[in-house]
Amino acid sequence: MLALDFLQWWYSRGWAHFAGSLVAKLRNMTDFFSFSLLIRTLFAPFRQISAQGTDSSDLATRISAFFDKLLSRCIGAVVRISIMLFGGIAIIFESALSLILVIVWPLIPLTPVACLVLCLAGVSL
Repeated sequence: MLALDFLQWWYSRGWAHFAGSLVAKLRNMTDFFSFSLLIRTLFAPFRQISAQGTDSSDLATRISAFFDKLLSRCIGAVVRISIMLFGGIAIIFESALSLILVIVWPLIPLTPVACLVLCLAGVSL
């Protein structure tokens, strides 16, 4: 009776709960990488670094501050694009792994039976 209850749970509520936990894990990953925030702030200065001297009347100081800000924004864009690329790869990898796990889930209870049959057939590792 216990084995029957286990199999009933495994192929119904257990499978649904497992798939739901994998979906929640993917949602947490997308929240962790926060693509919408990275896109909105793509060209924002890196670490909010901003050059001083923009209010100065000296032309050389203003030009230097302009290029400092430009460099900071370029660094910020490179860092944010790198994070988005890494996050996209991680989410694709995790999605593929989750799909494989959901497909393999119903086969796991059959593993002891398959091992017994292989053992009786004389298959060895």
